[in-house]
Amino acid sequence: MIRHDLSQWPLVLSAARDSMSPEEQLAFLSDWTSWLDRGEPFSTLRVFTDVDALERPEGSAREARAWLQSNGERIKRLVIGMATVVPASALEEMSRMNAEKLYGVPAQIFDEANEATMWLASVSAVRGKPVHMGHVLRSLTDLCRPS
Repeated sequence: MIRHDLSQWPLVLSAARDSMSPEEQLAFLSDWTSWLDRGEPFSTLRVFTDVDALERPEGSAREARAWLQSNGERIKRLVIGMATVVPASALEEMSRMNAEKLYGVPAQIFDEANEATMWLASVSAVRGKPVHMGHVLRSLTDLCRPS
């Protein structure tokens, strides 16, 4: 399950728990499309609350790759930065993926939300899109709470 909080726009907060179904994967790509359709620069802070959330549905790689190819230029133009928080046990493996190269935007992987928020705040400030850390961390706490 993945949930989003856009109350901090131009920062999109997302929290993922457990493995994603193929339908959830399509909904996630649809959400991204709608954010890009706004035509406004934004940042993302994604939190994977458990290692199962890092798993992608079987057979979904082709759809994700096609979506990325058709939206890659918009991502490079509109996304200010991408911070991803993963469980500490997955940090080393996930850090091997070069998200900056994949997406063409500043991107970092962290195992702690405070660090991710500080990094994203510095990246966003350079683009004139300040991030209020206290508000973000409170929103993340609510978003990451099991429903």
